[in-house]
Amino acid sequence: MRKLKITALLLSALFIIGALAGCADKKGGEDTTAPAGTADTTQAAETTESLYDGEGYLKDSLPEGLNFDTTITTLMWSDYTMTEFYVDDINGNIIDSAIYRRNSSLEERLGVTLAWDSSPGNDKNISQYTTKVRADYNSDRNYDIYATYSRTPPALSLEGYTIDLLSTKYFDVEKPWWPSALTDECEIGGKLYYASGDISTNLLWMMIGTFYNKALYKSYESDPLFQKTPEELVASGEWTIERLMNMTKDIYVDTDGSNSRSEGDTYGFVIYETNVDAFQTAAGVTSIIKTADGGIEVNPKWNGQYTADVCQMVGDWLSTQGCIHTSSTGIRNVFFDERGVFITDRCFIVAGKDNASSKTKIEFSYGIVPQPKAYADQENYCTNVGHPFTMYAISSGSDKAEAASAVLEAMGSGGYRYVTPQVFETTMKIRYADGAEAAEMYDILRGTVSFDLGRLFAESFGNTTANAFRKAALGTPSTYLTTLSTARNAFKNGIEKITGAAG
Repeated sequence: MRKLKITALLLSALFIIGALAGCADKKGGEDTTAPAGTADTTQAAETTESLYDGEGYLKDSLPEGLNFDTTITTLMWSDYTMTEFYVDDINGNIIDSAIYRRNSSLEERLGVTLAWDSSPGNDKNISQYTTKVRADYNSDRNYDIYATYSRTPPALSLEGYTIDLLSTKYFDVEKPWWPSALTDECEIGGKLYYASGDISTNLLWMMIGTFYNKALYKSYESDPLFQKTPEELVASGEWTIERLMNMTKDIYVDTDGSNSRSEGDTYGFVIYETNVDAFQTAAGVTSIIKTADGGIEVNPKWNGQYTADVCQMVGDWLSTQGCIHTSSTGIRNVFFDERGVFITDRCFIVAGKDNASSKTKIEFSYGIVPQPKAYADQENYCTNVGHPFTMYAISSGSDKAEAASAVLEAMGSGGYRYVTPQVFETTMKIRYADGAEAAEMYDILRGTVSFDLGRLFAESFGNTTANAFRKAALGTPSTYLTTLSTARNAFKNGIEKITGAAG
């Protein structure tokens, strides 16, 4: 176990993060104007302005003078994709420096020491992580916070290992660092046992969008389908699955001269197969929805002809010569080597793992847009988030729940004002992307993230809620509804288990 304690005094000399125009939740000077009829407009403006810090970010509601004088220990997953939890010292990396600043200011402000223990916990190691949780709970109860792979805290909540965050003193679900989509979809029976948002760098990195190679796209400008840029299609509402399908289905060049389709050729569309899930989300469909009384049920739209038709459309498209897909992440190299016009993938491909890999990231001029809507009359774009992001929860075995609550709130708040601007604004929007245009598209992705209880509690539903769409689209799309009909008992049992655990 390692401990992290750094003085805020050093940081004040080393870090300056300026106000960033275009930050979705950031407020500017115009927000400080007092409303008409206010008796003392100067005082009202000052009161309004005091809601924001010196860099223009909304302040949290944690009271001044907190001093818990304790250590808060987090069990984190060790096999995360991008750095998120702590860094040992300042190393020149802007994101690491922001994480360092977040943690240091938190410790100084709350009078806590952050301690970290780790366990493998990704999709292949969920059982190893949960075994460590159970063992600790039944012995020393060292852990105050669990921070791990997105599907694990929901599973832990079913066994009673996490507490309702809404019942704690300092967790403020109304603040912008906790996405409304997550809290709206994941609160069950008025309780919320896990959360993510600006507290997790990996949430931003795992957002799924559609990237395109600007030079390759321009090479098809004589085609009427390519007269508008993808960004213009998004703005006009014409960015649909059918449009992307028609643009890409016939683009194929035998680049390597092998006289057969291979990963050495050029394609209209590239996708790592796990990311096919994003097309269901993009259609505005979650598998499990909340009921009016706060319970949950299977979404009739997901379990009906609408999604079956979308699945058929995506499946037919992926079988055309212009598309290449495999179950290996190596398929991304087709796009990285500039032999793919489009790719649907997670945002971390703009940087590579921990911003360090020189061969597995975009190194040319690219554009990014949200996933296309199913149909033009769909109201909103919707963004899927890949499973490897971090959910946070407070251990029911901790005797420091209120201090842990304050730590989560301060980490979320600190992530929003220190870390997210560097991940989102600096790295994603500037590197090989056109600033203002890319900024607008990334803002759409971040503002439309969707969380599906069927994905978070996938194991409780026999994984059908997580992979039925993908498997049918990549196999035999016409079997989609048949697959769901055979899983009715799993859906019923899963809903009973989840609602029962929520009380």
